[in-house]
Parts: sequence; C-alpha cells; structure tokens
Amino acid sequence: MKLFVLCLSIMVSNLALAEDLLLEIDKYRNPSDAYSMNVRIVSTTEKEESSFLVYLKGSDKTLIKVLGPKKTLGRNMLMIGENMWVYIPNIRRSVRVSLSQKLTGEAANGDISRMRWAGDYTHKVEKKDAKQWQLSLEATKKGLTYSKINVWIDAKDKRPLKAEFLTLSGKTIKTATYEKYEKVLGMMRPSQIHIADNLKKDQYSDIYIEKMENKNFPDSLFTEKSLE
Repeated sequence: MKLFVLCLSIMVSNLALAEDLLLEIDKYRNPSDAYSMNVRIVSTTEKEESSFLVYLKGSDKTLIKVLGPKKTLGRNMLMIGENMWVYIPNIRRSVRVSLSQKLTGEAANGDISRMRWAGDYTHKVEKKDAKQWQLSLEATKKGLTYSKINVWIDAKDKRPLKAEFLTLSGKTIKTATYEKYEKVLGMMRPSQIHIADNLKKDQYSDIYIEKMENKNFPDSLFTEKSLE
C-alpha cells in the first residue's frame, strides 16, 4: 500500500512539474488571465494586411473584432472552449468554424484566439543542451488548432523560440518562430510571430502584436451577441 501511495505521489508530482513548464512558456505570450491585444497580420498570399482587436480571458474565451481590411469588417469571431463562431454580416448570423481553419494567409483562427498550451497539451522533453530544450506536445482534447507541436525553448529562461505544427499523423505543416522580443507589461515578450508554410516554401505570414493591455472582462462579453 505504501509503495502504491509513493508511486501515485510521484506521478502527481511529475504531472504538476509538466504543467508548470507549459505555464512558464505560456507566460511569455499571455500577460495575465484576461487581456486585450492589437494584432496585425501581413501575408505573402494576401494583397492587404489584416488587423484585429482581440479580447482573451483564461484559456477558453476569446472575442476577435475585425478592424480591416474593409471587405472583412464585421466578420467578428468568438471562441468558447473548443467551439468557434464567425459572424457573417450579409446574412446577419453566426456560423461555426474550426480553430484550425484559415484566418488569413498562413495564420489559423487558433493562432490568435487560443494562446495557451498549458491544459491543452501534454509534453515530453526530447532534447536538452546548454542553449535550447526541444519539447514535443500532444493535444489532450479534440478540436484544437494543432494535434501535435514540436517546441524549442531557451534553456535559461524558457521563452519560446520556434514551434513546428504537425498533423495527427506527424507531418509538419507550418513552422513558427517567435521574434523581436520587447519589454511589454513587465517582461520580455515576442512582438512578432513568423509562420511559414512547410509545404509551400514561398508562403508565410507575420503576426505583429502591436499592443497588449491587462483587462477585467465580464463573461457576458463572450457571447454571440457581441459578434454583431
């Protein structure tokens, strides 16, 4: 009985440590439990850049207001859990979309609506050296943006450096690099995420995080009514 309790205690401790590492990585992209950010996306496959005002609360609530280009105004998006809707102005109703569906260029809906990995993925440390750690992440639930992710983090401060996004079968479809770290809301954070298509080498998108503010949002903000 004592051996069983000891083994159970070790398992719980290991799970807590694993969760702590993902939380440590997440803090570079998430300044608080609730915040807003202004995002601009420039893509090689789009003639115009796209702009968004994003409201995030916890790991499962996001409201995205489209600021441009003009042709996409009103196509606001709401994420609750793993469910996501986009509002279609000309029919005045919202329709379901997936987190993995294209937002613009190489960026998926989930690339700006679901910014946390802790709680969504389990991880395994694949390699360690003095400069970097390489981790493999696997989704713990269905409907996430990516089924598997390979992540490289700085060995010293655990900031994310690069991520490979994989299909369930293990095929790498996109690679993201976290660039131009700047001090925002008390710590260094990536202000640019470069996402390259691994299947079409000349296609990529740059996500620019231009402003972040800590906020206190009511849950009532994250309803379909807010999409209109």
